[in-house]
Amino acid sequence: MTAPATGAPAPAESGTTEPTAPQAPTPAAEPATGPADGELGDAGKAALQRERDARKAAEKAQKALEARVKEFEDAQKTEAQKTAERIQKLEQDAAKALRYEAAEKAELPLSLAARLKGDTLDDLIADAAELKQLLGATAPAAPAAPTTPKPDPRQGGGQADVGGTMAAGAAAYEARKNRK
Repeated sequence: MTAPATGAPAPAESGTTEPTAPQAPTPAAEPATGPADGELGDAGKAALQRERDARKAAEKAQKALEARVKEFEDAQKTEAQKTAERIQKLEQDAAKALRYEAAEKAELPLSLAARLKGDTLDDLIADAAELKQLLGATAPAAPAAPTTPKPDPRQGGGQADVGGTMAAGAAAYEARKNRK
């Protein structure tokens, strides 16, 4: 049996249980994709825009539902729970501020403040000083100032006889060649 023109595999003959390998689809079975350069046609563009609009609407609806769920959860919390959450948030903010203060006092880059450990300002300052010392011991030396290339006296015009003549160059070449 032969495979249909749509590229579907041929049905197994009676008596065989072995599946047949699918054949490559024929060019007639491939869907039309529009112009050869891969651009979408008007129908494709319209379908794509409808999908994008639907996605935006779904995301907007999801955000609205999440906000309603949070509002409902917040309404169910007791005043003590709300106060505890505010206190926890304030403590986190205070700890972050202490780390930045310790990094500043130890003259450590503020980008490293999050790495500091400790409960009090003194502990954080000590950790910052230790971290700064470790960085100083392992940090590579500051890169040297960029140097400019040395000037080439043959460039720029101003010299009367910088390179000589072609005959002088040929003679120098021959002299080097004969020395070897």
